Amino acid sequence: MIWTLSNILSMIRGVMVIPVCIALWNHNSTAVAIICGAAVVSDVLDGYFARKFNQISEYGKIFDPLADKLFVGAMAVILAIQGAVPLWFFLCVIIRDVAIFAGGMVVKSKKGIVLPSNYVGKISVVFISLTLLGAALDWGSATEYLMWISVVAMIISLVGYTMRFVSVMKENKV
Repeated sequence: MIWTLSNILSMIRGVMVIPVCIALWNHNSTAVAIICGAAVVSDVLDGYFARKFNQISEYGKIFDPLADKLFVGAMAVILAIQGAVPLWFFLCVIIRDVAIFAGGMVVKSKKGIVLPSNYVGKISVVFISLTLLGAALDWGSATEYLMWISVVAMIISLVGYTMRFVSVMKENKV
């Protein structure tokens, strides 16, 4: 079922990309903080409602991480253009997300299943988001520390997703 409360929250988070991009572009720190806070709340609530009302769906397994990737990716693009995050960090974020998305699409087309996000991947997104928020709000050296923690988390999550991808693809059942 597509129109569940949790899926609607994920879709709203995806649409929040537009106002956060406008706020970032205009250097409106207050609006960025409020929109990012609302995005975090929607992310927590969509998972909570999906489990509480037993509404975990194939659509939700797609909408939730896609909304996260759109939100984080859009912030990373603007902050990289503005020079608030280095190009190499931006590329790490984008390459990781594209690789995970592409792997998920291969699994869906070959095996007919949608793999949900994993815990390490969610932790990685939290650190990436904090890094981007720190860059947007000028947290100074804390942003640099968060950036390196994010890189380590991205590597660990990408290794985990790759191992799961290989394992699923080796299974003989469809």
